[in-house]
Amino acid sequence: MAPRVWHISGANKGLGLQLALKAIKEGDRVIAAVRSPDKVPDELKNDSIKVLQFDLSWSQDEFNSYAKKAFDVFGSVDVLVNNAGYAYLGAIEESEDEAVKQQFDVNVFAMLRVIRAFLPALRKQGSGTIMNLSSIGGVSSFPTNGIYCASKFAVEAITQALAGEVEPFGLQCVAVEPGYFRTEFLANANTSQSANLAPAIDAYDGTPAHDARKALDDYNGKQPGNPEKGVARMWEYVAGEGMFAGAVRSW
Repeated sequence: MAPRVWHISGANKGLGLQLALKAIKEGDRVIAAVRSPDKVPDELKNDSIKVLQFDLSWSQDEFNSYAKKAFDVFGSVDVLVNNAGYAYLGAIEESEDEAVKQQFDVNVFAMLRVIRAFLPALRKQGSGTIMNLSSIGGVSSFPTNGIYCASKFAVEAITQALAGEVEPFGLQCVAVEPGYFRTEFLANANTSQSANLAPAIDAYDGTPAHDARKALDDYNGKQPGNPEKGVARMWEYVAGEGMFAGAVRSW
């Protein structure tokens, strides 16, 4: 079987990086889509990996041009992984309009622009998988995570609809719902300096919202999930191997 080509956004760290490394270990090739190509880790400097500059703030036209460039790298894209994103955290009352809009623009609208950009070539190709990174927070919401979870609920709805829409073209679409994995994800929620944490309202001290806020720092780096095991399941889903061997994958 010819090597698969993975396009992975946010491939310079966390689950994106681990998935890229898993793919090349299995003989596949990777287009690593990152905002700052000059800052990629040494692990991505590999003949089976092509690093492309990628920015979730781009317009639809910019993504359309980018998608053509991505398909030209290895001649195809077999797995489109929408992994890049972040969490804006805080109680609902603490949330601020512009920050909420930015959360949805990155986690939802940018994902939509990427999907629209890649779908014409994927449909023409007649095969491929679109893998959207949701979260356990896309299934159930929690105090101080409401805005982030709302964006992931949207990812779930989009993915479920898209799966039915693209199946006639030989394409698959799946949402991945990671739980608590040891990545840098919570590092951006450091309560002393993060712009991704809404300003605190003292009235919530001693309530579940601020208990959860405090836990962001306490839990960082201590999450139970092993990223390497997580991405192994993602690769197996696409390959139809491991726990997905013989599984019927249909929306």
